[in-house]
Amino acid sequence: MPNARLHHLLAAAVICLMSTLAVANDALGLPTGLVNADCDPQSKQTPIVLIHGTFASTRRAFSSLAPALKADGHCLFALNYGRQGPLSPYGTMDINQSAQQISDFVNLVLVRTGATKVTLIGHSQGGLLAFMIARSAPLAGKIDRLVALAPSLNGTTRVPAGMSMKHCPACAQQSDQSAFLQAFHQEKVNPPGVRSLILATRQDLVVTPVERQFMDEPDVTNILLQDKYPKAVATHSGLLHVAGTLTLVREFLEQP
Repeated sequence: MPNARLHHLLAAAVICLMSTLAVANDALGLPTGLVNADCDPQSKQTPIVLIHGTFASTRRAFSSLAPALKADGHCLFALNYGRQGPLSPYGTMDINQSAQQISDFVNLVLVRTGATKVTLIGHSQGGLLAFMIARSAPLAGKIDRLVALAPSLNGTTRVPAGMSMKHCPACAQQSDQSAFLQAFHQEKVNPPGVRSLILATRQDLVVTPVERQFMDEPDVTNILLQDKYPKAVATHSGLLHVAGTLTLVREFLEQP
C-alpha cells in the first residue's frame, strides 16, 4: 500500500511538473523546434515574430515555414496568444486584447535581442494583428517588414453579421460587417516606413472574398499565389505549407 501511494504521489508530481513546463513554454511562446530564441543576438538578420491565426497555434501554423526560416539563419520568436481561459483555443480573445499581448511580446523581443526593429509574419487574424500593432504608437518605427498570409484585413463573409461574441470575440470581430473592422479602417493600415507583403490563395474559403485580403496602399506588395505558380493548390491554412509561399516569403525578406 505505501508503495502504491508513493507511486501515485510521484505520478501526480510528474504531471504537475509537465503542466507547469507546458504553461511556461506557452507563456514564453517558444515551441520546441520551431523558434530559435537562443540564436545569436548579434545576428545581422532582423528578428522575426510569428503570429498565428484564430483557433491555431505557432506549432500548428508555422510547422513548415518556421524550420525553413530558422535554417536560413533567422532569429524566430513566437507567442501563442489570445486564450480566454486555460482550456479555450488560442486566438479567440477580443482582438484588442490580443494586440496588446503581442505588442508587449514584441517589446520583450527587442529588449532580449538588442535589435531596433523586428519583422512580423502573420497568418489570417495574425496578419490583421500584425498591421494593427505595426501602426500602433508604442511600436512606431520598430517594425522593419511585414508579411501577411491570407490576412483577414477586411474580415470575411463567412462570419455572419451580429454573431455572438461570447465564446469567440475575435470571430465576431472578423465579420466583414463588424463595427471593429469599420473602426479599424478609419485610418491607413500600412504605417509609413514599413514594407509589407500580402500573399493570398485563390482556393481560400475562410477569408472571403479573396481579393479583399489585398490592400492598395504605399509600400504594400499584393501577390496571389496562383499568379506566380499557376498550378499551385492551397487552402486558407494550406497556404502556409506550399513551396511557393516559402519562396515568395524568402525573396521578400532577402530584398535589401
